[in-house]
Formats: sequence, structure tokens, C-alpha cells
Amino acid sequence: MFRFTVEEAMRRGTLIFYFIIATIILLLLTLGISHPVNEPDMVTLFGNPLARLSQPGFNVIEFLLIQLHSLSIFWIILLGMIGVAGLIPSMLEKGMIDLFLSKPLTRAELLMARALGAVSGIVINLIYFFVGVWLIFGLKAGVWHWGFLSSTIYVVYAFVCFFSVVTIVGLITRSAGFSIMLSFVFTLISWGLEVRENGLYRLWDNVVYHRLLDTLYYLTPQLDAMLGNSTRVIGKLPYIPNAPDFTFMPFVYSFFSTCLLYFLSIWYFSRQDF
Repeated sequence: MFRFTVEEAMRRGTLIFYFIIATIILLLLTLGISHPVNEPDMVTLFGNPLARLSQPGFNVIEFLLIQLHSLSIFWIILLGMIGVAGLIPSMLEKGMIDLFLSKPLTRAELLMARALGAVSGIVINLIYFFVGVWLIFGLKAGVWHWGFLSSTIYVVYAFVCFFSVVTIVGLITRSAGFSIMLSFVFTLISWGLEVRENGLYRLWDNVVYHRLLDTLYYLTPQLDAMLGNSTRVIGKLPYIPNAPDFTFMPFVYSFFSTCLLYFLSIWYFSRQDF
């Protein structure tokens, strides 16, 4: 089932398209970044020479990596979700589900193999893109930023957690279109809950309403917080001196909420009569 899901995702062409886009970006970076041999403190970005330390405390390479990371991770995960969100609903189609249920698998094994197969294709693309960027900056600019490389682990983890939402939505709606739309809505909700104290709290000054938002925040994967912390692994932007430090807590909370959502997905799937 795991292998079949990966092959189905490949046949859809979305993962190949995703791979092509990542390759084009990597090629542009390869052509646009260079390291003058006679000027070790300089780096050339698309023909523009930049000093690595243009001012005290400001590292140009680290700044570029932070910007590239923060601008790309949301779209990488969103496009990845669009590419594989239909794999859960397609499993439930008449004929397909009958074939799957005839196999010697429990429904929990069937669902989790399907989910892991869908996730694995995007994970491979994520690793390919981030390791590629890391190698380009290392080989072309002479900077091997291990913080950027390690951020790959946190982004992959965030996507696995995020897919628990895609899974349960796909099971309930049985529609690829609704899965994509509602998963996109969740990304907005995750951001709103992350800044709820300065936003959603002010809509209604009610303790019960505030505690309800807090409960929703901890019962769902904290996607926005995880992605934000994955960027902080690289470093801090100098023009945001009061930016929060990296913390593992969103990843810990999201582990439990993800387990809960996958458990509910298995429970719901097991109770359906196909």
C-alpha cells in the first residue's frame, strides 16, 4: 500500500512538477551565486558583490538563507499539500476501496500506509530542495550553514503533522477539492491562533471564548509556530532584535495533537461501512 501510494502520486504528475520547480530554483541559485577567489570576504549574488559582514552583527549569507527559507517553506508545504491531498479521498472511491479492503490489512494499517505514502513523496522533495540549497551555498559561497541544513528536519516534521489535518478532512469530505480548500483554511487558522492574543482575543472580551481559542490552539498542529521556529534555527534577523528565540514546545504540542488527529482518523475510518 505504501509503495502503491507513492507510485500513484508519481503518476498524477504533481510530485514530478514539484521536483522540476525545485530544480529550476536550484539551478538559478547555482548560476547566481559565486565566491570571488581573490576576495574571501565577498560573495557575488546575481552579479552584485556583497560583503559577508557588511556591518557589525549582520551576516549577508545568513540573511539570505533566512529570507530564502522563510519565503519558501509556506509555499513548499502548501503546494505539497495540493499535490497529495487527493490521495485520501481517491482511496475511498467505489471500486478502489473495495480492492483495498480485500487485502490482508487492518483499516488502521491501510490508512496509515496511505498517509505515509502520500507524505513520503513531499518529504523527499523537501530534502532534495533544502540539501540542494545547502550544497550550493557551501560549494559556491564557501559557507556550510549547518543550521539551515538542520532546519530540514523541522520542516519535514511540520508537514507530517500538517498532513494529519489533511487526512481527517479527506476522510470526512471524501473530496479532493474540499480537502485542499479546508487545509488551506487551516493554515490561516493556525496563523490566527498563533497571534490570538493580539488579534482574535480582541474580537470578544470573554474568558470562555479565550479559553476556547486556547483549547483549539493546543488540539491542532501548531503549523505557523513550527515553521517560524524552523527558520529561527538558522539565525535572527538583525532588524528584528526582539524576535523570539527558538523553542521546541510547538513541536512537542503538535506531536500530541497529530497523534490525536490520526487516532480520530483511524477511528472514523474503522466505523465507516463501504
